Amino acid sequence: MASRSEILRVMKKTFVILVLGFVFLLIINSCKSDGVRSFYCLSDEKCVTVWKRTDREVYIIPGRYENNNKPTVSHIRTINKQSLTLYFSNEKELSYKIIVRDEGNLVSNQKRYTIENDVQGEWELLEYSDSYKSILYEPNAIKFKDVKASTDYLSINIQENYATDKSGKKLK
Repeated sequence: MASRSEILRVMKKTFVILVLGFVFLLIINSCKSDGVRSFYCLSDEKCVTVWKRTDREVYIIPGRYENNNKPTVSHIRTINKQSLTLYFSNEKELSYKIIVRDEGNLVSNQKRYTIENDVQGEWELLEYSDSYKSILYEPNAIKFKDVKASTDYLSINIQENYATDKSGKKLK
């Protein structure tokens, strides 16, 4: 029969191994990532999160989204090879609205994103149309960057992990 001190020694070793195993699992779990997030900001109020998930889904979410769950707030669901421009306007009728413009993708000529709005959310995402052109662009606009002073935009290249603002500055 084993002595009491030997039993205590084995119990201590077992306890230490269990604690170390638990700590190891916590470290591994905290290092596990569900993709890569990039934050692009024009100002404190005009930020978006591009979340490239490991399951190949990409979410573009207004604000700095740091939750690990799929978004329930307004967002865009798309693919890695899609390019989009997001317009922010200071005009009263577009307050807390983001206009989403398709800039094409590397897969097909078809739009490869969907807009999902949370009706009770802070931001509303709207599909770009010519009806917004007079609000966003100068009257005689010819170039893409001929937006009004009250308009900002982010042109997002999802695959290459960057966005540019209306001055052409690259945001990473």
